Amino acid sequence: MNSIIFGVIFWVLLLGTVWLVRPGSGLLRITMERWTAAHTLVTVLVLAALIGSSSFLMTLCPMWNGEITAKLMEETEARAKEMAAGAGKEEWMDTAAAAASMDEPNTDPDRYAIKNKNQYELMADALLKGQIYLEYGDMDRRLLEMPNPYDTRARRELGVRYHWDHAFYKGRYYMYFGVVPVFLLFIPFKLITGASLTTYHATQVFVGMSIIGLFLFFRLLSKRFFPKLSFPVYLFLGAAISVTSMVHCVAKPAMYMTAFAAAFCMEIWSVYFYVKAVWATEDENRAIFRAFLGALFGALAFGCRPSIALGNLIVIPCLIVFLRGHKFSGKLLLKLAAAASPYIIIGALLMFYNYIRFENPFEFGQSYQLTVADQSAYGSLFSRLSARGLLNGATFFLTRSEDLVAEFPHIVEGGVFYTYPVFGAGLFALTNKKTRTAIRANKFVLFLLGGIATIGVIIMMDVVWTPYLLARYREDMMWLLGMLVFLAVGMRYTDGKGAGTAESAAIAEVDSGPGPAAETSTELAVEPCEEAKEFSSAICLLSVFSILVCAFVFVQLDMKHFLPEQIEVIKKLVGALTFGL
Repeated sequence: MNSIIFGVIFWVLLLGTVWLVRPGSGLLRITMERWTAAHTLVTVLVLAALIGSSSFLMTLCPMWNGEITAKLMEETEARAKEMAAGAGKEEWMDTAAAAASMDEPNTDPDRYAIKNKNQYELMADALLKGQIYLEYGDMDRRLLEMPNPYDTRARRELGVRYHWDHAFYKGRYYMYFGVVPVFLLFIPFKLITGASLTTYHATQVFVGMSIIGLFLFFRLLSKRFFPKLSFPVYLFLGAAISVTSMVHCVAKPAMYMTAFAAAFCMEIWSVYFYVKAVWATEDENRAIFRAFLGALFGALAFGCRPSIALGNLIVIPCLIVFLRGHKFSGKLLLKLAAAASPYIIIGALLMFYNYIRFENPFEFGQSYQLTVADQSAYGSLFSRLSARGLLNGATFFLTRSEDLVAEFPHIVEGGVFYTYPVFGAGLFALTNKKTRTAIRANKFVLFLLGGIATIGVIIMMDVVWTPYLLARYREDMMWLLGMLVFLAVGMRYTDGKGAGTAESAAIAEVDSGPGPAAETSTELAVEPCEEAKEFSSAICLLSVFSILVCAFVFVQLDMKHFLPEQIEVIKKLVGALTFGL
């Protein structure tokens, strides 16, 4: 009975949503033009739902929330007791420590992978002790004696014990993942509370801040350039881009995805401040300050995940547009240098950190990573470039299709446009002449082309520098693709004359005081985009579909890690949606 009720509620809500966003719905006529308290309330509720649900889902899989880690420690300690049966107390303690921390890549990869997800916590402890390496006290001498410890096959043949996905250099383990999250969250938390911050909690914070950053960026674009954008499109498309861009962070929030979440959180806020500085700020000094914030967040991204930090390339078109609108002088050059100073300072600190670890300022640890392949033998970037590899990589990231499988939940995540068709709305919007005219009128051509080129560079680096392409690597570029999609979709709601609305003039006047922006009149105010009603409806429906697909992808990603009782609950819920069919 409960299952039937759940199924009925789900379908009523889904079909009700479809009816509310039908082309003739009055709901779609609500625009962003005159933002009211009701707009704010609804947006806050949507943000709360997105952040709350994503944070809750991160707690569900014991593989990633620390519960199984504790159980494994108990199991390994019990196994160590058996191994040391009859031995002295001191010998047993040494054996127990080794058993509790060793990795077993030859027997059960899922089990050993669990024990490597607290590197951020351990790194915080190490830095607070004044050291930059991780000390486990269980070094296998065979690892030290190997001529090439990065040879995966040789380690397996020798039965070497080692810590998976750690950088290993001159007899010491180092954290391969970027150190910036340690300074942003883990060390402050430890200093304030005295306890270690569980890694997935950091992911919750970064994902929450990323969602807020995306919605603020979309609000900025809407308010400044396309106030006739349908408010439901803003909410549905914003929610879909947020969810699809972070599904792996939600499904597997410890260690790997902590680096991802931290990096694109930094980059989202970086792009937000750059765009605000160049397109939404008339006062030069205020624009420079906002550019400084953009540079600060962008520079921090390099200490989270360098491949995502390549998103900083978007600053190039932003700078070009800025210089075109300002008279160049020596004074302006000094201001720009001050705005770019975070890149120099943080870059120098990261290079120093790399040098004292690996004697190379440009080595983040990938060459010395103990993982599935010997990355120390990769050679130069150009030696790994090939047209076939890049084409295959682009297909994998963007358009690769995946068949339904027999195992529940049947869906396998494929390329972005294949799995989440809402991203294709941006391409469709660009086929409209008014959209392209509006992009040119608002000086976003270079930004759009620069963003596309940046996505290409990110894909290229992932193809060249990773042993295998994994589905989670798609999130390296999805956040930026989502920003570009929203920009293209939004420009569909203009008359092609630019951002000269009464509201944008008011915004500029408040932001910079009376000046050039105040001269903008209402003559350029756009009329409601009546012909875009079907487009608005389609965007909302595609957003709903993509979010539903995300739910199945989440289950698919964690399926082999859920507890049996959790799997039964999930299957019952899905069964309820089909009323037992």
